[in-house]
Amino acid sequence: MKTLSVALSAALGAPVQRPAILVELGFSTVRRWSSFADLTWGGHDWVKEDVSLDGLMVGALAVAGVLRLGNGDGAAAALVLAEGVQDRTVRLWGYDAAATGAADVVWLADAVCAGAQIAADAVRLELRHPCEYTLAPRTFVSEAEFAPLLPAGTVLTINGQAITLARRN
Repeated sequence: MKTLSVALSAALGAPVQRPAILVELGFSTVRRWSSFADLTWGGHDWVKEDVSLDGLMVGALAVAGVLRLGNGDGAAAALVLAEGVQDRTVRLWGYDAAATGAADVVWLADAVCAGAQIAADAVRLELRHPCEYTLAPRTFVSEAEFAPLLPAGTVLTINGQAITLARRN
């Protein structure tokens, strides 16, 4: 069981809480954003950006929700269009603005982007679980072992003789 720090206990007991999130997006250069203020946590600097979460639901092998990035200056849209978002990793943590110690930040979810909707005011990234569409590699079962199925047209050279693989119908 997690023991709450004094700062987090006070923040949760305050008449008004100020929830915030930390977002780590796996672009070619990892982006780390905070929804409340610039801060240093986990050995990284988190930059304040206009980010929010809508409808986050986390279950066993299931994640759903929308990560909203503010797009007032067009930078979020440019980033998404330049690098793409399909299967980009997204890591999310929550915290209260009054409690930003190392032990006060709570992991929310690990997800990947399923798609994006770009508008003038915001970019909305749809989130899904990283394993949702994971497929096993193509294999076939022989009597002796499991073996990878090589694609048709593969050329194998055995004892100087080229053999081209073809499929039987």
